[in-house]
Amino acid sequence: MKRLLVLMLLLSASFLTYSQYKYNKSGTNRTYKRDGATIISASPNLLLYTPNGTQIAGGIKIQLFLDKRFSFDADLVFSRDYIHYPGTIGIPLFIIGSIIMNAEGGWIDNMGVIGTGIFGSIGYTFFFIGFLGSLEHFSYHIPVKNNLDISPYLCLFRHKYSYEFDNYSDPDFAGEQYCFASGVQINKYIGRFVLSPYTEYNIGYKDHISGLNIGIYCGILFPSKKSLW
Repeated sequence: MKRLLVLMLLLSASFLTYSQYKYNKSGTNRTYKRDGATIISASPNLLLYTPNGTQIAGGIKIQLFLDKRFSFDADLVFSRDYIHYPGTIGIPLFIIGSIIMNAEGGWIDNMGVIGTGIFGSIGYTFFFIGFLGSLEHFSYHIPVKNNLDISPYLCLFRHKYSYEFDNYSDPDFAGEQYCFASGVQINKYIGRFVLSPYTEYNIGYKDHISGLNIGIYCGILFPSKKSLW
């Protein structure tokens, strides 16, 4: 079993290394060729001012680029008696709508067949609902260099569970609630790999208690040949 696990890890590392080589060889401009690209990341996180003080956590994040600078984000961070995640399923709906509409001739073409072409109508519906839903967590990427950008972000409806260890009835703390979060992320592109340290402020809509989260996302960029628009 251990040998199989080691073999799988070596194969994965080989695939990522070859993918990185091909991406660098292509000469792709990492900062300005991201229309429709997706970044999938994992991270260690530090959660400050939780009911349990400072906690170590783990996280997963997906960023879907709508154009060169604007991305929809979804993050999941978890620790003992703590978890937060987006309050919508906007990104999956947006992707489904984009796939359907591109298959039927593209976003612009389908705008003219709403109500007459069933696939165009369905695709546009998914696209539009996903677009509105994804606005609850979005980033704007400000280029600094060819392989570096800064992305301030807003999360309007984050769903969060946060309790004191083995105590789920504290009347002064809302253990389950929606929150507002705002932060800034620095993205360093190394071929298809992305290193993204971040810091954010968040506050609960119900109990108005503030918190700070910091961490560093380590991700892979999956480029797209065409814009989702």
